[in-house]
Amino acid sequence: MKINVNTEVLGASGEPIPGLFAAGEVTGGIHGGNRLGGNAVADIVVFGRQAGQSAAAYCDK
Repeated sequence: MKINVNTEVLGASGEPIPGLFAAGEVTGGIHGGNRLGGNAVADIVVFGRQAGQSAAAYCDK
């Protein structure tokens, strides 16, 4: 699944799907299938926070 910088999930057309956010390994990330357990921690923290902020902003609309 592809996301943009706001962690919005992108549809087949490349446009964000309204109200759908993703973070963590479900987005593919830079590590792929051959990652070490601790390597993804920074991604999880950074993108998880961004997804939470983006979802909260979406709910405030």
